[in-house]
Amino acid sequence: MTSSGARRARALDLLGRGDMAGGIAELEGHVAGAPDDAGAWLALGAAYAAEERWADAARALARGVELGGGEELIEARLAYARALVRLGRLDEAAAELRRGAAIEPPDPRAQRELGVVLYDLRLYDEAARWLARACDAAPEDARAAFALGLAHEARREIAPAIAAYREAVRRAPSFADARLTLADALASIGEHERALGELEALLARERSHEQAARNREVLQRALAEMRARRLLGKTERELARSALVMEAQLRRREARAAPATAEGAAARQIVRYTAPLLELHVTLDSPNNGPGSGTIEALHLALTDPDRAARAEDDVFKVTVIGEDGRQAPVSYATGASLTLVREAIGCPMTQASALYTSLLKGSPSVDWGGATLRFASVPGTGGAPGGERHGLLVGQRA
Repeated sequence: MTSSGARRARALDLLGRGDMAGGIAELEGHVAGAPDDAGAWLALGAAYAAEERWADAARALARGVELGGGEELIEARLAYARALVRLGRLDEAAAELRRGAAIEPPDPRAQRELGVVLYDLRLYDEAARWLARACDAAPEDARAAFALGLAHEARREIAPAIAAYREAVRRAPSFADARLTLADALASIGEHERALGELEALLARERSHEQAARNREVLQRALAEMRARRLLGKTERELARSALVMEAQLRRREARAAPATAEGAAARQIVRYTAPLLELHVTLDSPNNGPGSGTIEALHLALTDPDRAARAEDDVFKVTVIGEDGRQAPVSYATGASLTLVREAIGCPMTQASALYTSLLKGSPSVDWGGATLRFASVPGTGGAPGGERHGLLVGQRA
């Protein structure tokens, strides 16, 4: 063995025995005399990385990538990209990972790490595409599925985000971050019971997990408050005490039988409440014990003079909305009534009610939250109303 080869072997032996300083010194001396030894540069870069000397690691690994080939090339590019990430040079890391991902056969690690870097660069659509490829290529990689969920959530696509988080948990049931994030995502759409189930599953595995315990306590309180506040599932007695009825001074008018269903479900009744600018149509389930005994299945709010309600500033419900710039903005009577309906129907905070209502206004055909569905719909039986059939905001129990 040449003296250069002996020095290289001695350096690797020192590194293998944990003598990082000695191994690095020997490798530095070796590459000074053998600057084209790709393996030595890669070993030196890995040793620098182990010592968190990221700038040195990046320089050594860049040289190893330049000289390397064959099976070592993907490992070299991955190591080099990780060093670049540590240095905050994300664009360069992405470029290096693209080269790594182009090597045949594709390496799922390069696809996943490229997706993560693209996520950090806020290129969420591209990140999701690469992470989906990584999930397909590595069916047991829980971190790829978790990162895919984060990318979907950044794109405001909560349903595929939840599916990806669930897949991460399936792949690695002890993956605490995945369960915590899944619980947060479920809670964000009002699925508090399912969120609590995920936290309970995590705590069953890790009884001392403090964040999960804190989140569980918060969710338990939020669920209790939501159940206490929400009108869906309650009776007309609770409705009569609501801000929607009291502030708008709605008056109970006639009741009529709801249209029959094809499934032959139990009889339902629709009760109409009115005020000068709006009507509230309340669907009651099985009112078998006299007036007011049925439970509320749906609340349908219709404006009798939509133009006037949209022009009039809300001085009835006294609702304010916080804009994206952080300022409070006054709302119209129509918006105040709609937000109050959403907040009380499903028992959510006003900020959540505003977000849900905004989603409908932006074109979503319907929005699900906490076991309820929100959508705009025509009010049955108003075809003969002045001005024609009325449309309004419908909030009902999800089928």
